Amino acid sequence: MFAVKVDAGKRLRLKVLRPGDYYEPDILSLDQINFRRVPPPRRPRLTKAQALAAIEKSRLRFTRSWDQVKAETRA
Repeated sequence: MFAVKVDAGKRLRLKVLRPGDYYEPDILSLDQINFRRVPPPRRPRLTKAQALAAIEKSRLRFTRSWDQVKAETRA
């Protein structure tokens, strides 16, 4: 096993761990820590009203109507 140094941000960099995965540490002693992969937490689904409010709040704005876009892509 490789020796791993903790950086100033208290992070470990191990090649077998992938970004986005969630791990739960099991601290057995000061010298032993086990990491167990756990499923990511589920985010609650948005209601239709919440989704429409999020769309209105978004900075993304469309400059053409759906019919214009459809005509351009199918021409």
